[in-house]
Amino acid sequence: MVRILVIAAGAIIALAGLVYLIKLMILRFGGVRIMAEVVSAREPKQGYYVHKLRFEHNGKIVEKDDSTGYSQPFSVGEQLEIICSKSNPEKFEYVGALKKNMIIATVMIVMSILIVLRFMFAVTDDELM
Repeated sequence: MVRILVIAAGAIIALAGLVYLIKLMILRFGGVRIMAEVVSAREPKQGYYVHKLRFEHNGKIVEKDDSTGYSQPFSVGEQLEIICSKSNPEKFEYVGALKKNMIIATVMIVMSILIVLRFMFAVTDDELM
C-alpha cells in the first residue's frame, strides 16, 4: 500500500512539474524579449522585494509589479531583460529567473520519474515493513 502511495505521489508531482514546465516553455518560446526599467522597489514583507517595471508592449507603455520576489532590491533605473507574453503584458518573467525555473522544473520531473520507477520495479511491499 505504501508503495502505491509513493508511486502515485511521484506521478502527481511529475505531472504538475510537466504542466509548469510547459507554461514556462510557452512563455519562453512564444514571448517577446523586452528591456524593462525598474521604476521602484518596495519591501511588503521582511526580506521580500517587489519591483515595479516599466516597459513598452505593442506600442503602449506598461507599468507592472513583478511577481518573482527577490531578497535583494534592484536599483531604480536599472534595465533588466524580461520575456513578456505577446498578447498579455501582465504575464512576464525575468530572463534569468525563467531559465532557472525551467531547470528546476526539469530536475523535479526527472527526480519524480526516478522515484516512480524505483518504487515500481526495485522496491517490494515486504521491504517497506
